[in-house]
Amino acid sequence: MTQADPAELWRQMRERLVTFVARRIDQPGDAEDIVQEVFLKMSQSIDGVRQEERLEAWVYQITRNAIIDHHRRSATIARTRAQVAADRSLQFDESDAEESALLAQCLKPLVAGLAEPYREAIVLTEYEGLTQAEAARRAGASVPGMKSRVQRARRQLGDLLGACCQVELDARKAVRSVEKHGHCPC
Repeated sequence: MTQADPAELWRQMRERLVTFVARRIDQPGDAEDIVQEVFLKMSQSIDGVRQEERLEAWVYQITRNAIIDHHRRSATIARTRAQVAADRSLQFDESDAEESALLAQCLKPLVAGLAEPYREAIVLTEYEGLTQAEAARRAGASVPGMKSRVQRARRQLGDLLGACCQVELDARKAVRSVEKHGHCPC
């Protein structure tokens, strides 16, 4: 019986592990990197192996754990990329701020013209930044009642604004332009 070449055994194990990993991940090109992590973990904890006949099962358990870690990292990276994209889409440039300021100035007299419960609902939620539940407590109304007031006030403001101004929004729903037309109190 001849002794197997350790380098050849190592190469065969690496090939089997790369194939094993590549079948279980979305980017098979990452399989080599994951196997390198597996070899590093094996070298760091080989002294803990008690039964040589269980060596292969131990190697595959480390490999499965490395695959799980890879999927977790990929999910975290995907969430981070999505958050960065969302954050970028919410950034305003100076023209957005100017148009929004113009719209805010136009809304002031429209809000002032609303009936009391609707004006109060808008002022508390939009200008003072209260939640609808907080606004309901302050106004002495029920939460569903406040939600109804806010919805009706927004609808009324939209109608009033549409009657006096043309508001154009961009894909992010940011104000692109405001043009007055007709009789406008602002």
